[in-house]
Amino acid sequence: MSKELIGLIFIPAGILSMCAAALWQMYVMMSETYTLNRFQNKELVWRVAVLFFSFSLAVYWLCPNARKKGIIFLLLGGGGALMYLLTRMWLPFK
Repeated sequence: MSKELIGLIFIPAGILSMCAAALWQMYVMMSETYTLNRFQNKELVWRVAVLFFSFSLAVYWLCPNARKKGIIFLLLGGGGALMYLLTRMWLPFK
């Protein structure tokens, strides 16, 4: 298989993978943030501040059930971005 053919396969695969990562991220955010209800008011202020500045990473860090789900997001998003970047390098057109 040539790089051009792999590139033509990687373009839609990379885009679909990044879209799947975005959908997975929305699912994790909606299903895991309920666990923040266990904190007292003073503790919750710091968690809300962290969530405000880096919501996705904070949920994976503060919500214990979401940590395993973060691996799927990393694989889908990182893999999709890698496929897209490799395609941009391999295909002759800009």
